[in-house]
Amino acid sequence: MLDRVIEQAREVEIFSREDTPTDQRVEGAFLYHAGLSYRRVERVVGRSHEAVRQWYHRLAHLFEPEPDYHATVAVDETKVSVADDEVYV
Repeated sequence: MLDRVIEQAREVEIFSREDTPTDQRVEGAFLYHAGLSYRRVERVVGRSHEAVRQWYHRLAHLFEPEPDYHATVAVDETKVSVADDEVYV
């Protein structure tokens, strides 16, 4: 996935300058997307947390969105209406 995002970032030319390699920018944005804070990513990639924030905001649309589903549904009722029928749990 990381290689795909790097290729897309290069094709679209998201970054006009190459003072920091695109690989490093995508890696930093990916680490933030994976759950690390900007400041932790700053320590890994060696650039400021503000730079990491800017990279992420430029690249965020290239990362696949997380699926929005719930594995467990909790119902706190003894009677539930389903399609106008009352179902007892």
